[in-house]
Amino acid sequence: EFIANNPHLVGFESSVKMIPMSIHEILTNSLDACESAGILPEVWIDLKSLDDRGRLKRYRLTVRDNGPGIVPRNVPLVFGKLLYGSKFGVRKQSRGQQGIGVSAVVLISQIKTGEHALVKTSTDGRTLHVFELSVDVDRNNAKVHRSEKEKANGWKGVEVSVVLEAQYSSRIMEYLELTAAINPHLSLHYDGLGEKDRLDVLRRTETMPAQPVETKPHPSGVDYDLLKRMAARTRYERLADFLKGEFDRIRSDTAKAILGLAKDKVHTWKKPSELSKDELSALAEAMCAAPTLPPSPECLSPVGEETLVQGVVSRLEPAFIEAVTRKPRAMRGQPFLVEVIIAYGCGSDMAGVGESSIDPVTGVYVHRFVNRVPLLFSEASDVTLKAARDAGLARYEIAPETRSHLFVHVAGVNIPYTSESKEAIKFVDEYYEEIRLAIQECGRKISRHIRTIKRGEEKAVMGKRKAIVHSLLLRELNRYAGARVADERYAAAFGFDHLVAEIRDEYGLDVFQARPAPKAKAIRGRGKEVTLDADRAKAASSANTAKATGSGKVESKAAARAGRAERAESKAAKEKKPQAAPAREPARKPALVVAR
Repeated sequence: EFIANNPHLVGFESSVKMIPMSIHEILTNSLDACESAGILPEVWIDLKSLDDRGRLKRYRLTVRDNGPGIVPRNVPLVFGKLLYGSKFGVRKQSRGQQGIGVSAVVLISQIKTGEHALVKTSTDGRTLHVFELSVDVDRNNAKVHRSEKEKANGWKGVEVSVVLEAQYSSRIMEYLELTAAINPHLSLHYDGLGEKDRLDVLRRTETMPAQPVETKPHPSGVDYDLLKRMAARTRYERLADFLKGEFDRIRSDTAKAILGLAKDKVHTWKKPSELSKDELSALAEAMCAAPTLPPSPECLSPVGEETLVQGVVSRLEPAFIEAVTRKPRAMRGQPFLVEVIIAYGCGSDMAGVGESSIDPVTGVYVHRFVNRVPLLFSEASDVTLKAARDAGLARYEIAPETRSHLFVHVAGVNIPYTSESKEAIKFVDEYYEEIRLAIQECGRKISRHIRTIKRGEEKAVMGKRKAIVHSLLLRELNRYAGARVADERYAAAFGFDHLVAEIRDEYGLDVFQARPAPKAKAIRGRGKEVTLDADRAKAASSANTAKATGSGKVESKAAARAGRAERAESKAAKEKKPQAAPAREPARKPALVVAR
């Protein structure tokens, strides 16, 4: 009754979120069932419009999987009783937590449309059990309206069909794309409202993710309240045995170090259940301060850098990609770890992910995941977005024009969500610090990669400039020598023999061209050739002779001879016929400017 009156607490407050949240709850149940049974999951999702009701429409959502199926006697409990499958308090990673999800979908469906849910299950591949049921709000039990058997024809698994009153949202495709990216062992088939609203993603790995095992609380995240409850119900009577037996990663030397730190405030001879408030507080502080090993990773099932990269590369086609996995850490004794991927320079986008999905502060697409499940809503209240904005991606040369995607996956036990809808992670200091450090570490990897590429490009450009300069020097050497004294061996000695063809084709520089030395030009006078240089030399010689002898007559003769030579030159220039201009070569790039 409480959930029926407050549907917003489980994520169904908006008609836009109705279909994505329903797919999320049913799909996560299918993935958990397949993975627990060791079956590679394959899921079929069908969404069809039934009728229009003004702004809202009615849709029939059908989700079918190839899992182990549900025992028929448990079907009413799973789909018609809230809190039946609660995993709260279990210290291992899991997608579900409160046991509300799929039964809440059935409840909201019957409240909005009055329609019953249809569930089909088969555990042996021979008999198919069909249930038509709803939720009894007063008693928190299922009402089975119809139950029958059919032939399964070899199929095993579960099929759920509900009627939803909702608005269609493009985030349906975004959710499915992100789910396929973070779960590369999943084969997903979606048939929507039209030809463009379809998606088929085949699994990219045949390896199942490791199944987490339950573990004990880690001492680094213990607080007073947790320690008080554990001390009250422990079976150990000695404090050292209590520390070693109830907590993860505490050995004899670690327990001795903790008791040594708290010996002035804690009576170590007391039973754990007899410790006072001050003693419990001092013991909790000593446990957090003592050096201990990181939390045991057996209770976690991270995706893994290689698997994450596989899922992202196949969908986004990035120029390059970097991944970081942090060591496990504890928050209130509950271990968690952070995985981050940055895909730089993506050539394509995921379906349903548009320009509006770019975070205006970081300038990149930020995708959030918790325990292999994508989070689509309540971004502003999520600690992931806060940590990503404070990480300072701009200093790592990750700008909006690079079309980069940031993927942050948090794998943990009892994740501190902001609400029962599991749409965002609450702001907790331990989570914020780990996510921010992971993003910065991945950003440094991206920055090093970018700098390496830039250095290579600059080296190539400088090598080409050096080759052009040397080619100009060799060409001028051959030109003034009048012979080909510089050949391919010279280019090899200067180290640019492999660029000779490119310099010739792109810049029009014939590197080894040999041209004859320039000759003096002759001009024709009155029936005889007059050479300008010879006349000027003769005039200069006469002038020197006249100066040496002091004879004014010789000087006047030399001046007259020089004047006649200048007049002859002027007349010859006027009478000379204009010659046709030589054909010009096509314009080429300014090689000298490039060389400079």
